[in-house]
Amino acid sequence: MRLVKHLLGMGCLFLSTMCSQVSDGQQPVIEVESPFVLVDVITQDTKTALPVIGLKKEDFRVFDNGSEMPIQSLDVGARYAVRPITLWFAVICNEVNWDENGSGFIRGKGKLIRPTLDHLDPNDSLGVAHWCDDKTDGIDFTPSRDIDGTLKKLDQLLNQPPKNTDTRPGELALQGMIRQILENAHNSKTQPLPVIIFLYGDHSGMAREEVDRVLKDILETSGIVFGINDGAVPVSPAYLSNEHAQPNVAHFLSVMTGGQFFSVKPERFGTALEDILVQVHFRYVLGFQPAAQDGTVHKLRVDLTDSAKQKFPTVRLAYRPAYVPIKPRSRLTHYKRAPVWSRF
Repeated sequence: MRLVKHLLGMGCLFLSTMCSQVSDGQQPVIEVESPFVLVDVITQDTKTALPVIGLKKEDFRVFDNGSEMPIQSLDVGARYAVRPITLWFAVICNEVNWDENGSGFIRGKGKLIRPTLDHLDPNDSLGVAHWCDDKTDGIDFTPSRDIDGTLKKLDQLLNQPPKNTDTRPGELALQGMIRQILENAHNSKTQPLPVIIFLYGDHSGMAREEVDRVLKDILETSGIVFGINDGAVPVSPAYLSNEHAQPNVAHFLSVMTGGQFFSVKPERFGTALEDILVQVHFRYVLGFQPAAQDGTVHKLRVDLTDSAKQKFPTVRLAYRPAYVPIKPRSRLTHYKRAPVWSRF
């Protein structure tokens, strides 16, 4: 396929940070309104760094709290059988003396990612959203196929007069932006998969309790978070283990939704974006029925069968590691379950 051929020629950044599990106490939670659970699975061949194509339903195993569950459906991105995506570029406002910590590193560099955007699938769309430390946030470019319009709006945002930095207002604005993105996906007739790409240094922090609520909202819409920056902001060694104050929020959300954060030199921004498109376009979506709708955290594990491991010995999987099955309520929450596009 065209994306794979392109990656073979340019090299891939689909790095070994991809993981199939995180340790206990770091489990993201998804509340499921329907008894049917959908799990997005991203694959990687660790030798070629490309997605693994050709896996079948009988090649996968799904475990709910350690018990293997029958897989009832398999949707395959390589067959164009999964939801289309809306690729959201998320940036923080231009702020005083905060370019590297914020999003200023991408200013004027749209040309570096422009060629990659030609590899969007026909049904994909692009959007732009922002948040500011003055507590404002919003959607600046409603999802469309206008690539040049998207990049123009992105650059306009990052050339506005700088605002003063603050802490709490920015935290609330970040949460508000993410929820606006999810609401947009919910209201769309096509119910696209929201793929949020933070163009952000990620010098951020938030109470863990608030981050967990944001994470739940993302997972209810099956969203996946990625990020790209130039590596100027160091990542806290505790960004996956702090139970109270959550540093590097965008990095945390990327890991907990099965995504990835790329810290690369500007000349590799396009390559990083290409890798993100490959991951989401060639994903597998597994469906299974949970054993109980008990409202408690269920650990989730996805593996390959022994025969599949022999056939694909260097495959690596990424997926969300937990969910919460609950009984349908009389009044559903904002975000409804994504449709299953096909059955195998």
